[in-house]
Amino acid sequence: MTATVRRPLSDMQQSMLAHEAFEGRPLYNMPLRFRIDGALDADALAAALAHVIARHPVLHSHYDGAEATPADPAAAALRRTTAGSADEAAAAVARAWEDPLDVRTSVPVRARLVSVAPDEHHFGLGVHHVAGDSWSLVLLLRELATAYNRLVAGGEPAPAPPAPDFFDHADLERRETWDTTWWAERLGDVPPRPHPRTAPPGEADRCRVVSVPLALDTADTRGVRELARAARVSPASVLLTAVSLSTAPEGPGGENVIGLPAVLRDTQELQEVMGPLLNTLPVRATWGAHAPADALVRAHHDAMQDALAHKEVPYSRILRGAGGRRRPGTAPLFLHVVNVDNELPRLKLRGARTTWVPVAPTWAIFPAHWEFSWGAVGDIHGTLRASADAFDPGQARACADAFRAALGWLLRP
Repeated sequence: MTATVRRPLSDMQQSMLAHEAFEGRPLYNMPLRFRIDGALDADALAAALAHVIARHPVLHSHYDGAEATPADPAAAALRRTTAGSADEAAAAVARAWEDPLDVRTSVPVRARLVSVAPDEHHFGLGVHHVAGDSWSLVLLLRELATAYNRLVAGGEPAPAPPAPDFFDHADLERRETWDTTWWAERLGDVPPRPHPRTAPPGEADRCRVVSVPLALDTADTRGVRELARAARVSPASVLLTAVSLSTAPEGPGGENVIGLPAVLRDTQELQEVMGPLLNTLPVRATWGAHAPADALVRAHHDAMQDALAHKEVPYSRILRGAGGRRRPGTAPLFLHVVNVDNELPRLKLRGARTTWVPVAPTWAIFPAHWEFSWGAVGDIHGTLRASADAFDPGQARACADAFRAALGWLLRP
């Protein structure tokens, strides 16, 4: 009898599973939705999906506690149904990520194809965050399209070499002795950040999202780019600065700690790994009173670079090294996370036109998540997604208004 192979999980994977189990809600389902117009070979799409899942151990495993065990890749078979309208199809597709996905007994991928007409289809994927990140979704879609296009052309999916295994990275992380000295010195005196909300939400709203559009326009986008050039930094530094200024505690000068997602893909091999290869870093910036806009942006840029130079230390170890503790009604180290993600999902299927349909998250992971992306015509799109546990709707709107004021001050002539 062959013994079951058990693989280690990274700190981030373990934290996600523990958080989701505590809340009893599907907090970490990553949704993807596409409308497909034109000829579609559903059998080929199903075979292509099976091929991709079989290549990546992280996509065909069960997760429990601190370990993963192999599962049958066929368990993520594409489910196909029909619907009478696009609205009905959208509701059916949404069940790919809205229904709880128990990764202890199911693989972390769920797929739905709903056909409204021979030339109109709606395709949804739900991928649990324990098995991927936004980069992984791009890899998955690229491999899915490549395999599908070969199949409909009469071939077979390319006999690619085994994919790089995320669990090898997790094993190295587990065996590493992490030096948290820099983080302890940097963050040791940062107190927990209390949630602004004074009264808890009702049970139905726990972990729910309060979404507030940030309404950046062409002039804002141009101003962000011009200030970034003047300060010799990226536009992301300008946006993080505006969030930091608008959410900083009052003081004679200024100081704030902002969360920053960091990608752990510094080699070509890691760029081909499917799995949650990212970390959330506390960025502590300080600035003097009456500092000009470019100096403020440089201060935040330098703080970002300092944090990124130590990005390999898992956040759980950073928190432990800094002496941080999780207390009810507070967030350790930071309340606000800023994410600037320029990569939009694409699924290029032969003989069909696919359109990505954005899906707003229903559940909140961080107290306040500021999301920025670049639109098709180059404008910056921004949304504040605040947890109803931490902010009531009025407080979330006040944060967005304060951001607009801070950005306007930074960009004023």
